[in-house]
Amino acid sequence: MKKTYEHHHEGHRQRLKDKVREFGIKALDKHEVLELLLTYTIPMKDTNRLAHELIAKYKSLSNVLEADYYDLKQNKGVGEETALFLSMLPDVFDVFKQDKAESRVYYLNSPRDCIEYFRSNYEVRSHEYLLIVCLNSQGRIIKNIKVPGNSDSNISFDINGLTQQMNDRNVSGVVLFHTHPNGRVSPSEEDISTTFRIFEICHALKISLLDHLIVNDDEYYSFGMDGKIKEMYDRICLLYPNLSNSKLSFRQNNKYDYNKK
Repeated sequence: MKKTYEHHHEGHRQRLKDKVREFGIKALDKHEVLELLLTYTIPMKDTNRLAHELIAKYKSLSNVLEADYYDLKQNKGVGEETALFLSMLPDVFDVFKQDKAESRVYYLNSPRDCIEYFRSNYEVRSHEYLLIVCLNSQGRIIKNIKVPGNSDSNISFDINGLTQQMNDRNVSGVVLFHTHPNGRVSPSEEDISTTFRIFEICHALKISLLDHLIVNDDEYYSFGMDGKIKEMYDRICLLYPNLSNSKLSFRQNNKYDYNKK
């Protein structure tokens, strides 16, 4: 039976490659995409059955690629090289998109600019993560800091390390993006307290925290548009009345505009 199955798929990987050469990767079905990927770490065996089994177990191609390395290794037919190859693909794609974004000039001068930038260059993924976008005084993006989550609903970061990365004389403003892949975009109390902690760091560095946008696949929430950034600014002035801060704000001529004092 095994020989019959392998004979049926003899030459199949070559047909997949020929199809991609002629029509592109989007011409393949989802299981065929995974099947083709598997051929690069499983060179001598048919990978069609394994592709079907993995998608059946994880429910989708994207879930397979976002599965943990150690979890993937538990599947029969998936060795260390295959598990590593599959699990690193989303990060490789992130590096590609970030590098592509960094090669272009972006200005974030309103919440609309922010959400369009995020939707064009990043994905929500299955695990939460925090993206810190650093801007110069004209609102131009000069660098990004990505803080991955350590579970599907938890992000932790080293305050000293984050401070060092943002402590750049060219950074005048910061916009935060925080994904909620499996939930509503309204902020939790922990989201609010963490935002204020980052606000304190920015204030000490004389950087303006312009906005924090919580994003899922369908909608987003803006701390700035909801008035919470203004509340934090008022609170920080009471806590640190002698500590001056830069006054960067989104430009006045945008539809969604909000300014600090």
